[in-house]
Amino acid sequence: MKPTLGIRIALTTFGLSLASQAAFVNGVINFTSGDNGGIILRDLNGNVTTNPALATGVQSWLVPEVDTRSGSFITVPEGQAVSFPQTWIFDPSTPTTPLWTIPGFGNFTFTLSSSAIVLRDSDFLIISGTGTLTNSNFDSTPASWYFTTQGPASDGKFSWSSTTTAIPEIGAPVLLSGALLWICFLRRRDLT
Repeated sequence: MKPTLGIRIALTTFGLSLASQAAFVNGVINFTSGDNGGIILRDLNGNVTTNPALATGVQSWLVPEVDTRSGSFITVPEGQAVSFPQTWIFDPSTPTTPLWTIPGFGNFTFTLSSSAIVLRDSDFLIISGTGTLTNSNFDSTPASWYFTTQGPASDGKFSWSSTTTAIPEIGAPVLLSGALLWICFLRRRDLT
């Protein structure tokens, strides 16, 4: 039995959509501060604070580097310097372009769209956020970002860590092709 024209069109569309699928970033990358590093927090008035409960932003990032990585990030070596080019205000949530960049390796860059405070007291600060990962070797990829810090270290600097996780989207062509195949299957079933 020969496939109907609808099934042939659906199969062709499905095949073309798979061939045209983008290469999204995948995996997880973690950052922390290197030796003599940390962060300096700021309060609502822009003054340095050693109390996470009063913090509304990170004034500066001191010696940020790659801690662990997986997936698309595997080419970036542990200990690689990371650039946090500006002050980050998280209360109120402030989009930040870029929040961080890893020079070389296709220039991984993360743009923060929004963030939310998960926990903030005098000892801990946990923030989650969403944004977009870019790299010259991949298509823009939605991502989630988590930031944690606890207790001031020497000289008012805090230990901290962050995790960025790529969340590749299923492309519209794949969804459309799947829907077309399903419609053709149902139509063919009804005809028999």
